Amino acid sequence: MSTLDTLLLLVFPALMAFAAMSDLLTMTIPNRVSLLLLAGFLAMALLTGMEWSIIGMHLAAGMLVLVITFGLFAAGWIGGGDAKLAAATGLWCGFGMLLEYALVAS
Repeated sequence: MSTLDTLLLLVFPALMAFAAMSDLLTMTIPNRVSLLLLAGFLAMALLTGMEWSIIGMHLAAGMLVLVITFGLFAAGWIGGGDAKLAAATGLWCGFGMLLEYALVAS
């Protein structure tokens, strides 16, 4: 396993664990976590040679989750940090795993 593979396997889980602990302890999820997840995905996509069309589909999945979760935020059902984190997670999942993620996360 290369160093790149190791980094890719650690970035997402580490950021999600940090978000969970932050939410548990302070009831907030810092914006930097969602931004780091976005940057981490883009770096991973470029470093692994992911096709632009696939990157676009992942971005579309993230935007779809963002629209839905901001609706939930506007209704007062979830927090803003939760909405942004869900969108960043949807970006990593893409449409291929989005339904499973939504079921597990809800």
